[in-house]
Amino acid sequence: MRNKVRILGIDIDNINIEEAGEITKNLIENSNKSCKLVVAPNTEFIMMAQKDEEFFNILRSADLATPDSVGVMIGGKIQKKPFKERIPGQTYFRKILEIGEKENWTFYMLGGQGDVPKLTVENVKKDYPRLKIVGYHEGFFEKDSEEDVIKEINSLKPNVLFVAMGAPIQEKWIAKHKNELKVDISAGQGGTFDYEAGVVKRAPKLIQKMGIEWLWRLILQPTRIKRMMALPNYLLKIFFTKDITKGSFDK
Repeated sequence: MRNKVRILGIDIDNINIEEAGEITKNLIENSNKSCKLVVAPNTEFIMMAQKDEEFFNILRSADLATPDSVGVMIGGKIQKKPFKERIPGQTYFRKILEIGEKENWTFYMLGGQGDVPKLTVENVKKDYPRLKIVGYHEGFFEKDSEEDVIKEINSLKPNVLFVAMGAPIQEKWIAKHKNELKVDISAGQGGTFDYEAGVVKRAPKLIQKMGIEWLWRLILQPTRIKRMMALPNYLLKIFFTKDITKGSFDK
């Protein structure tokens, strides 16, 4: 039984990056192409889920949920259940690539716009030359192309499907097609492809360690200001709600 911390109704695994890798490995080995779902709840995710029951239930049903923000870490500390480690999405992405290269896993990259998935694959291959990336496709496609994308993924049957469309679109897309996707795990990756492709510069190491990557992203992309309002709203909610384990859609 894994140790989890519940914040506003969302269960998040209290694990470090090595444990996240081991859990993923076990999921893949026991999946038999049943599309296990991996999510990375952060402050924004949790607040979105309070107003979106579909997203709330998807996060609650995930097979692995990694702690992906300082706000989540604070939520654990308030409950005297501190998380072992913050696991940003790109950190998880890189760890699974590292293990996958050794384990001979196959990968499919779905997400990003234009040349982003192609550049992501090219850059990743520089660091993991033996990695088996069997296919990629941008994440912005017309509705009538969706069936072809799924057919291509299923013809290749990758162990890992990374989906980078942004939340909650990526999680809802995976959940919608979970029963037809012939993959072992599917993990939402948000803006990871943009970082890997070099389209967006990731925060310096010091800022990453301080846990204020959100501020760096805001400086680079001021249009994110509305999305960033989730953080103060979240902090008010967890500090002044009597029971912070309860979410909006808990009965």
